[in-house]
Amino acid sequence: MKQNQYLVIGGSGEAGQSAITCLKEKDPTAYIITSTTTNEPVSNADLTLFSKKAEPGLADKILADLKIHNISPNFKAIIYTPALGEVGFPIAESTPEQIKDTMAICLDPLLELEQTLKPELTVAYSAFYWLSHTLSFYGSMGVAKYKADLWALENPQKRKIIRAGTFFSKSVRGISIVLQRTMKKTNNPDLLTLKRRYEDSGQKFMDFFLSYAWEHEKEAFQSQFETPYRPTVRKDLSRGLQLALESNAPIVTVLGDWSFEETELPKVPDWFKQF
Repeated sequence: MKQNQYLVIGGSGEAGQSAITCLKEKDPTAYIITSTTTNEPVSNADLTLFSKKAEPGLADKILADLKIHNISPNFKAIIYTPALGEVGFPIAESTPEQIKDTMAICLDPLLELEQTLKPELTVAYSAFYWLSHTLSFYGSMGVAKYKADLWALENPQKRKIIRAGTFFSKSVRGISIVLQRTMKKTNNPDLLTLKRRYEDSGQKFMDFFLSYAWEHEKEAFQSQFETPYRPTVRKDLSRGLQLALESNAPIVTVLGDWSFEETELPKVPDWFKQF
């Protein structure tokens, strides 16, 4: 029987590890190749490609490494986990230069991988970038996530988005650090409100930031479900990939215990169209 190959970009993070767990459960004989920005092997992967950053030229670097290992670039799926970009300011204030820089390290490497390696399926991750709290601080990364949704909707048979609730990760920690710095000098009304709420909370900023995001997720979606809201954790991301691999829908969402499919763009503000 043919052994399926999978490529997980960013295998050491929460999303990457959840993807590897899912793939091993779904396809026990699969050969899982993963990339990392470090020189440390990724846990549970069959092969790690080292020092691979999400940047222009990533696909060619991976292709070169595969050749060294005498591995054919035939992948059942590529799972792309990086979440990089300029954050800490309202999405609507993103400049063309900021968007260009973010696309170069967020979405463009994904498009290169898809075009160069031609997998059967390409899967990427997204967030609730259009909710009120994220609109105020998601910056140009929010534009990249919007464009990723459009990308998946263009070809649902070959492309999938996993939209996940807020979970603790290096990316979320990075966003919180940038946001905390931004709040010290902002005049934006939404960020000033966020700053006041943080100062009144008595919490460490990372704890406050997660609670703040979870509060908005619950407010936005609880009315659609009978089961109570809970924050998203790693096992939910594994469930999201399982659903994405099986679904005909371009976008699958996992938010705690809740799961649902999306077949059209979320109801985003009209100004997103300028991007």
